[in-house]
Formats: sequence, structure tokens, C-alpha cells
Amino acid sequence: MSEPKFLYQRRAAFSDTDAMGVVHHANYLRFCEEARVAWMREVGLSNTHYPHSDKVLAVLHYQVWHLKPCTFDDLIKIYLQVHRMGLKIHFQYAIFKQVGSDEVRIAEAETLHIPVDKDLKPARPSQQLLTHLEKETWTETWLSNS
Repeated sequence: MSEPKFLYQRRAAFSDTDAMGVVHHANYLRFCEEARVAWMREVGLSNTHYPHSDKVLAVLHYQVWHLKPCTFDDLIKIYLQVHRMGLKIHFQYAIFKQVGSDEVRIAEAETLHIPVDKDLKPARPSQQLLTHLEKETWTETWLSNS
């Protein structure tokens, strides 16, 4: 993986696990959302999204590849990259757990978003968001599935 642009970390909570003692597959999408919101906060874009703006980044598509299990209290590291595709905004996530001094890739994900207004109609992203997205670098082969 090329050098990550953004890293979000969290521990797997007991409530994230299922009856088999592993993190339930549905939680990975929530982890991606947490990372995406943390990225927006970190780069100063929180004000470009509801409730601080009249726009929201609606999810058009998502996909998660589950590679290895994760269990309670594992340290999860989510690396994120983002770029603009016309009106759409594409995020990719490489998800690892810390095992000793190593990071083990446990999942990969992609989400595709489109800005919408309060009536849920496609809207042009704010100039602030567009300006920031122009500065982001994107590596096509960043995920092993690429």
C-alpha cells in the first residue's frame, strides 16, 4: 500500500461482535463512516455537511471485502483515500488490525457518494469541498482488489 493520507483508529467494542465472537460484517460499513467523518473533521470540511450545511453526502454504492476476522478489543486502523469523479465522491478504505508490531489487513471497502440538498436532489459540492478534493492524491492500485 502506498503511504496513507489519513488514518482513523478505534478498538473493536464487545457490542461490535456477533454470536461467534467476531466483529459482525455490518459494522465495517459503520467503521468506514466513522473514518469518513473523522477525515472531514481533520481536514476542516465538517461545515460542508449536514447539520452545518444544507447538503449531505448521500451513499450511492458501497462494497466491503472481508479478508480476515477481527475480535473484541482488537485495535482497528482504517486508512482512507478520496477523490472526485464528476459530481460523485469516491472513498476507499484499507482496514487493518494491529497484531503485535504488525498490521494485518482484515478488510477493504469502497463507498461512492453524491452531494444532495434538503430535498434529496443531486447538488453541486461546495467550493470548499471541491477545492480540497483537488489536493487529494489517489492511487489506483491502493486496494488489493483494484
